[in-house]
Amino acid sequence: MPRIEFEADTEEQLVGLAWRWVMGPQHQPGDPVPDEVDQAALRRRQLGEVLNAIQGADSRRLLREVAEMSIRDAALPLDADLTARYGKQTGTAFAGIVAGPNKVMRRVAHRDLITWDADIRGYRMDPADAEIVLQRWPEPTPASA
Repeated sequence: MPRIEFEADTEEQLVGLAWRWVMGPQHQPGDPVPDEVDQAALRRRQLGEVLNAIQGADSRRLLREVAEMSIRDAALPLDADLTARYGKQTGTAFAGIVAGPNKVMRRVAHRDLITWDADIRGYRMDPADAEIVLQRWPEPTPASA
């Protein structure tokens, strides 16, 4: 069985070492704290990297549809209409369509981009992510669609 040992001169130092091991480093009053602007910039960079990596036409299309619903605090229902629009026989095909973007998002940002809403039986994304998706991928014009 693996064993971890701490060495310190005082009990207080020993408790401090164990605390840092379990809880991670503590932030001191003078430490820089990431502010909302830094977090928003990080989110934008991470999502930009994810969106650049998504090549599948169905994944890109579904992401945009989920984003459009999510900025209105709604979910995109997985129903017969959705499966017909995508030319799929069953809803199980959407597991693969969603898996690609989520796999990249987990690697880059350690979270899912698209989540399943069991109450609605549909897909959602964070509204902040949805805004970025819609900015990066504007609505296609009929000539480019």
